[in-house]
Amino acid sequence: MLAALLLSGLVAGPFTSLTLLTFPRRRFGGRGWFHVGRRLLYAMVATAVTALVDVALLRLFGVGTHLLIIAVGSLVAMCIVWLPLTRRWGGLAHVAWACGVYLFVAYLAYLLWWTFASHLGPLSTVGGLILWVLEAFTSFLACAYLWELCDSLGTEDWRRRVTPTTTIPDATPFVSLHVPAHNEPPEMVIETLNSLLRLDYPAYEIIAIDDNSEDEDSWRPIEVWCAANGVKFVHLSDWPGYKSGALNFALRRLTDPRAEVVGVVDSDYQVDASFLRRCAPLFADPGVGFVQAPQDYRDWSQDPFLPAALLLVPILLRGHPAVAE
Repeated sequence: MLAALLLSGLVAGPFTSLTLLTFPRRRFGGRGWFHVGRRLLYAMVATAVTALVDVALLRLFGVGTHLLIIAVGSLVAMCIVWLPLTRRWGGLAHVAWACGVYLFVAYLAYLLWWTFASHLGPLSTVGGLILWVLEAFTSFLACAYLWELCDSLGTEDWRRRVTPTTTIPDATPFVSLHVPAHNEPPEMVIETLNSLLRLDYPAYEIIAIDDNSEDEDSWRPIEVWCAANGVKFVHLSDWPGYKSGALNFALRRLTDPRAEVVGVVDSDYQVDASFLRRCAPLFADPGVGFVQAPQDYRDWSQDPFLPAALLLVPILLRGHPAVAE
């Protein structure tokens, strides 16, 4: 029976993942019972289609009627069980997640049974169990990645706190921007600091922290530039804590007492001039604890892989709500 369950998962898992990545997703969005019901209907239809494909291929592989009913029934049950947690997803994402979990569960159950049924001897059985635990952990990580993939491609109801129509308050709290660096090219860090000097915001400071860079040539030009441009700078030597330790040093010893908000900017970023104007006032809402700004890459065209990967983006994300917005 476990072999039939595993075969069912080996059919349904790749099939549903392929459909998720292949078929375009129309953006419906919306909340309320109507949209939840529509997504539920689509999920049930996708489950039924997957079950039919599973039945056809299991028949082709010679699986008997009794085992076929158990295997496909278990697959459908798994899809139904996950419906409450995937109610914001489209049908394809729902079945891809449910069938992926079903495949991993069936695989781990079959492998555990095989470990004991093979009569490997005490030491080999213990070794097999250790390997099983490692594979269970690997399966957990794979499921976490699958959840992220399905959530990104399948979510229709994106609950964003900040949208293009959000009214941004007029508040301008004093912001302390911290830029940590470790063995970075000084010209790159200076470009980042230059972009921060061009911010369209009235109340902020910049602190550059060199975190234990061994080569003096990598941090000395930054120190000279900061002294000439009114930017705080510190070079830490043999300081513990890595990046977090360097940021804590800046927070406790260098940050202006007026600072109400602290921003961390990586040393290779080129920040848009409206960054603080759009983000800092959001902290006027007492329910906002942190703000994560969107990011993009400026040197992708120089990489031989990324331009080719970019050709797939319109196909994989066609109709995706995040792209449409």
